[in-house]
Amino acid sequence: ATAARGGTQSQGLRQLPGAADLQIKAEVPGAADVPIKVEATWVQNGVFPSQAPEMDVDVQYVGAAGWGTNYDHIPTPEMCAAMCQGIEKCNAYTWVKDAGLPGCPSQCWLMEGISEKRPLKGLVSGKPPTRKPFATPPASQGAASGSLYCFALMVPEGYEEGLLKWQHDNKAGIFGCDQAAVYSNTHIRIAPAVVTQVVNSTLKCGYGGDSMSALNAWIFIEVWRKLIAVGDYKKHDWVVKVDPDAVFFPGQVEQALVKYQGAGYINNCRYGMHGPIELFSSRAIDTLAEDYKLSWDGKAPKTCVTKMDFGQWGEDMFMDQCLSKILEVNPVPTDATLMCESHCDCNAWYWCNEGDDMVSYHPFKS
Repeated sequence: ATAARGGTQSQGLRQLPGAADLQIKAEVPGAADVPIKVEATWVQNGVFPSQAPEMDVDVQYVGAAGWGTNYDHIPTPEMCAAMCQGIEKCNAYTWVKDAGLPGCPSQCWLMEGISEKRPLKGLVSGKPPTRKPFATPPASQGAASGSLYCFALMVPEGYEEGLLKWQHDNKAGIFGCDQAAVYSNTHIRIAPAVVTQVVNSTLKCGYGGDSMSALNAWIFIEVWRKLIAVGDYKKHDWVVKVDPDAVFFPGQVEQALVKYQGAGYINNCRYGMHGPIELFSSRAIDTLAEDYKLSWDGKAPKTCVTKMDFGQWGEDMFMDQCLSKILEVNPVPTDATLMCESHCDCNAWYWCNEGDDMVSYHPFKS
């Protein structure tokens, strides 16, 4: 199942607005005298190739008795269809283009059954694509690319623990690497042989910067300190940091890394390194470890924290700038197959079909 980045589940199931309740466009004085170009509610296959069955545009599906739920801030009916596909009991959906919400105003309604179909401007309805059976992805093979030490930072409250337990049970994500670890701020047993490494942090931070992203640089300064102190990464050639809500394929990353022997680390987006997946050579982390040693208490990489103004940065930008600009770790090639997410121009990330060489998709919250 998938929940969109920025998408939030509404509290309780409310009645889907009818024509009398949903104001699609305000009346404009003198509109009868002025030609107005009416924008289509949605053009299937217009923005990118659709993966959904044919949609009913300007049609509302009215849910029958039974299961149903809705999510706010879902930008396209394609994403709504993908969310329906990810929930086994979802058999239909209706997407509201403008539900009057702040920010992204759109809404996605998922339902088990349909009682009727009603013409209604501004809504798009349909049925999900056929669900595919789950197959365990190929694990790391210790190939010519070198071995992988993969880890995730887990917030103890919320959905991340469940995601990581599922990945462990299905030998997926970081648990398909040569060695995996989970970090958190308390001891949690993810599986019989997997207990979190504890970091000294509340794991709480503000949001800001140009993209209003998490200002979590100091959180990961502590995470990297703990990872260096544990030292397991030294047994491997590559260190891979993966967010719990990223769909990650270790087998694919090995294929990519064969091309980058000798690289310091690999950038995953033309706009700069993004945090859902980060790939570093063990040599890069060794260099970072030496900078930690220069600080009086060993709790931060001294040169990086004193020479950069990073108060409005996330951890991904901090690491990128610290390693490349301050510690001069290189070379740093860019590979767009490492990550598919909307913030790096991969707008149909939720279908997970950008090619057999795509290493990760982000974000999937359930």
